[in-house]
Amino acid sequence: MAAGAESSRAIAPRLIAITDFGTLGVRQTLGCLGALTAAALPNTVMVQLRDRTLPTRELVDVGRELAALCRRQAQLLQVNDRLDLALLLDADAVHLGEGSVTTGDARRLVGARLVTRACHDPGAAGAVDADGLLLSPVLAPRKGREALGVEGLERARRALAGATSKTLLFALGGVDAAGAGPCLAAGADGVAAIGATQSETGALDLVRALGIPR
Repeated sequence: MAAGAESSRAIAPRLIAITDFGTLGVRQTLGCLGALTAAALPNTVMVQLRDRTLPTRELVDVGRELAALCRRQAQLLQVNDRLDLALLLDADAVHLGEGSVTTGDARRLVGARLVTRACHDPGAAGAVDADGLLLSPVLAPRKGREALGVEGLERARRALAGATSKTLLFALGGVDAAGAGPCLAAGADGVAAIGATQSETGALDLVRALGIPR
């Protein structure tokens, strides 16, 4: 990986696959991600390491496995919130929640890595000072929030069109192979998915729907 290199911020993945070890467990999750990253064109998938339950030592070990997997398949690795872990794993990118440190503070710590942020208000998209934003929930309710629908993506795209930055827009929340096309048509640069990547069949269908099979 070229983590920390200026080229990292020039890469625009089409799919962000977010880990959820609580559903399948570590081994099965890594198996699904292995099939997914192998099936997609290089640099089109970014695996986001997100977990708040594993002990730190185990999380580091899993992160190293993910880093090696992404390196073998020429894909990207992102770490959610844990900037220290992103540096340790030499990740390509970091993702920040709405309550995380500022984008500026993150960049001072992680350098030129790709930085994305969470966003739940389409109208506020233009104010996000990151390389990318994950708008959610788009196609399905999530964490007590109603789905924004593709109309939410369209609003976010309009907000970004009026901004000076070239922020990438990703759709998160209930996105699967059937919903990927409509999200792209509504202005998303790519999609972020959790459930759709938790089976090899779902993951491969999503890769095809996004037009990124090897």
